Amino acid sequence: MSSGEEAKNEETQTPEPTEDASTAEPEKEPEQPNAQAAEGPEPSGEESAEAGEEPLLPLDVYSVLRVSVAQLSAVAWQMMGLQPDPFTKEVRKDTAQARVAIDATAALMEKLRPHLKGQEARNYETILTDLRLNFVKQCGEPEAGD
Repeated sequence: MSSGEEAKNEETQTPEPTEDASTAEPEKEPEQPNAQAAEGPEPSGEESAEAGEEPLLPLDVYSVLRVSVAQLSAVAWQMMGLQPDPFTKEVRKDTAQARVAIDATAALMEKLRPHLKGQEARNYETILTDLRLNFVKQCGEPEAGD
């Protein structure tokens, strides 16, 4: 075998995997009857901040409304045919469903609006205005099925 063939063989061979502490699966601990006792005490907000994690805040209805507005507005954009469905990657236009999504977004905004301040309030108003303006524009264009 020539030295060129030997070098080629060395390049194509992969070394045997070695098990080190970073890739080895940790041994499973036996289950304990009390799950809370197994987890140990939760770190305080100060300890978790030191670990680089933000402390979890309790969930409130206004946070849920913010998420719902974001989801409904995304569905409205999809139903106007301006964004593809994230799962099917298809673009479809259904102005009836877009209208419902925009109306529901507006209804949620009515409850959320008193709890928004400054730039956040302006951002949410811009979202709703953009949806409404684009809806009017899309209603003037024929739907894909027409």
